[in-house]
Amino acid sequence: MTYQQQPPAAPQRAPFALRLALAVWVVSEAAAFFGLAYLIGIGYTLMIFIGTSFLGVLLVQYVGAKSFRAARDYLNSGGDPSRELPNGYALAGAVCLIVPGFVTDLVGLLLLFPPTRFVFRGLGRWLAARTPTMRFGGADVIDGEVIDERDADEPRRYGPTSSGNDNGPRSIDQGP
Repeated sequence: MTYQQQPPAAPQRAPFALRLALAVWVVSEAAAFFGLAYLIGIGYTLMIFIGTSFLGVLLVQYVGAKSFRAARDYLNSGGDPSRELPNGYALAGAVCLIVPGFVTDLVGLLLLFPPTRFVFRGLGRWLAARTPTMRFGGADVIDGEVIDERDADEPRRYGPTSSGNDNGPRSIDQGP
């Protein structure tokens, strides 16, 4: 019996709007870098470039801890998890500072300050409303039946038995 292998399917291309946005982002980052290097010099430009990344790392630690505490308190007080959680935009702004590039740094700084977040809040809601639901996995479901070979009347014992078999869950904590 011979099997014919199907050639692998070609990967789907990203939508045109996404490819265009990526191209505009890369070109604008390069233009901002070279423009600033022309104005203040390459040394100062590289120092700013590296400094904003370090600032982003520090802010991610601070804003991230604050955001997780606020989210925990919000959810523990009975908040709706489907609504936006506090400080999410500030954390995204800190991450934008880590990503190399001056345009991304500008977006990160705008996300860090509460008065300018309203622009991104509306954009985030608009994108969330138009994003299709993603389904991961897609594994086939196999109908079956679980058969337990032990006697149903026999009590279940966990731990080592007289035969030396360890037939159940055990604690990894051995105690004092």
